[in-house]
Amino acid sequence: MDPFIECKGDPRAMGHGQGLAHRAEIVSRIAQIGGRTRRSRLPSLRALTSGNELGGGTGREVIRHYTHLAERMAGIARDADVPFSSLMDLFCASTQGAAPDGELVAAAIAFGARTIEDATGGPLVTRTLSGSSFESSPWILRKSSPEVGFASAEITLPWLASAVAGINAAGVAVAMAPRSASYGGGVNAGAVNPRHAPHAVLLVQECLQRFGDLDGCLDWCLKRPRSGNVSLIIADGAGRLAQVEVEGQECRVTSDPSGMALDGASRAATERIGAHFRDEHRLALDALSTKPADDDRDAVGSVGQRDDELVVWLEPARRNLSVRKVSEIGSAGKTIEISL
Repeated sequence: MDPFIECKGDPRAMGHGQGLAHRAEIVSRIAQIGGRTRRSRLPSLRALTSGNELGGGTGREVIRHYTHLAERMAGIARDADVPFSSLMDLFCASTQGAAPDGELVAAAIAFGARTIEDATGGPLVTRTLSGSSFESSPWILRKSSPEVGFASAEITLPWLASAVAGINAAGVAVAMAPRSASYGGGVNAGAVNPRHAPHAVLLVQECLQRFGDLDGCLDWCLKRPRSGNVSLIIADGAGRLAQVEVEGQECRVTSDPSGMALDGASRAATERIGAHFRDEHRLALDALSTKPADDDRDAVGSVGQRDDELVVWLEPARRNLSVRKVSEIGSAGKTIEISL
């Protein structure tokens, strides 16, 4: 099997190949939450119209505010031969911490740094992934070529319309991970959705498809309805880097003058990953040793990155996405690469 799938065309067509290629995984995940896996001639709109007139649920808000991604989700459902409402239920359950699938909001490290001036230049954005290979993990590689907008290379889950991390043809790189600071009683409790705003993971795909620079991404993230307890680390081909912190329905932008951003893990875990990057890629990581003591809290549990686990590596200057094991960072180890 190819290491990635290609999605082209209008928003609904973009979901067709993904639904067909990963039907078994999608059906299994829906069944895990007790959802209906067989399509009906009379489709249910329950997930889309729950609430008062015209609906007030999260599904309805996805359609209202993230129309392209809702259409892409419909395409995935069609070719996976599952009800659209069931796929929407799965998205809502997973992003609100109510599903057995913990991959989307599970502990992970998102990390960004501007490189010290050298031949390659530009920033680097990474995100850790569970599993030691694509065969042993739920993650998939995807290439998106929309009719309107930028092409992108991405990491996502079989049932998810949005990427979790990716890079577009203009050099914008985005990675999402849970915030290390707890909110509302726990690391995933920030996904609680007081006004049914969709989870901020949808902003990853929106930024990749719509924008060619950091400013456009930040403006969009601040204005769109979103929820959760996550950070988006965003960089562009011009060498700029910023972190968007989503807490409930609040959203703020932070930028470290040292040129570094990280979230989703304890200080010990980030230092272990930072050690790999520092030597081989000459990154400006001095801030790792100066972070406040509060960052020693292991708010996401005992998060240690094992050497056999995967890291997605995004390089805006090269328009390149690669996946490698932690143990292979800085070596000539085997990697999977997608260039745009």
